[in-house]
Amino acid sequence: MKLLIQLRTPTELASYEGCALALTLATFGHEVQLYLDAPVFGLLMQPSSRLYGMVQSLELYDMPQAWLPDDVFSGWLSGMIPTELASQFTLIPEDIRSQGFEQILTF
Repeated sequence: MKLLIQLRTPTELASYEGCALALTLATFGHEVQLYLDAPVFGLLMQPSSRLYGMVQSLELYDMPQAWLPDDVFSGWLSGMIPTELASQFTLIPEDIRSQGFEQILTF
């Protein structure tokens, strides 16, 4: 199953739940793409947050880089976070086809 999981909330618990679901589904062979919107950037700036640690492990789950919105906040974020975390992100492609995903979940 091909899924897009969007994290759009600034609350740590909801972001954690969404990311945990993404990692769990990837463990069972699903193709999961994670999208992190601007409200979660504050959590990524805190090395003690659960989301910070989870995003570092995307490669371990054979997940692609998480998508970030193509805006000024994304450029700011990529310049501020440590290199090991920044390597886990890419800007969202311009030609996203939502019909390419069987499910789109938003947290």
